Amino acid sequence: MSNKEAIAALATAQSQMKTPHKDAVNPHYGNRYASLKSCINAIKPALNKNGFALIQSAGRDDLGDFIETAFEHTSGGLFKSKFYLSPDKKGMQGMGSAATYAKRYGLLGLAGVEPDEETDDDATAAKVDEEQEHDDAVRSERNEGSTETSQKDLEILAERIKEKIKDAKQTWQLKKIPEEFVKEFEAIKKGSGNLAEEIMAYHKTRWEQLNDGIRR
Repeated sequence: MSNKEAIAALATAQSQMKTPHKDAVNPHYGNRYASLKSCINAIKPALNKNGFALIQSAGRDDLGDFIETAFEHTSGGLFKSKFYLSPDKKGMQGMGSAATYAKRYGLLGLAGVEPDEETDDDATAAKVDEEQEHDDAVRSERNEGSTETSQKDLEILAERIKEKIKDAKQTWQLKKIPEEFVKEFEAIKKGSGNLAEEIMAYHKTRWEQLNDGIRR
């Protein structure tokens, strides 16, 4: 449920949200990412200032275990989304890690916020054309028969697919993305199951947002 007052308040809150800082390092791959704490610190103050309570709760339905993120407004308006869990390990430790992951991406997705970009030595974001050149090189290498793609290249491909998902305004646009990036996704799935699951989960979250009428 949502209303005009809640929508206006969320729009104001989004304009006041900060960009989460990538304050943590993945011990397996060495890449930096924004922790759940960083995401909450960047987003929650703006929500609270504009009358929203942030609620993240666990649940289970026919599709599996999930974390539901909700922005509930004092007017009664409600924005929410589900992020399904896909633990890498069995047991509570695996579930705990998956829940933290789901909370982070559920919060970022519902808020419409992305973590900051990696910066170079003089603190400027990497140029888009440089990323494009790198991506083209990855595509060319794969087309020439290379069987291995570096983790960095896989991450660049994954970010480009996620950016395409984020930019979709209609569900029919989302539906075309897996077909448009089928080769890229297969390369990511082969080289990094975690990245592949991340893309699928983000695609599902965005689909639910569009079905709920959230357009960003």
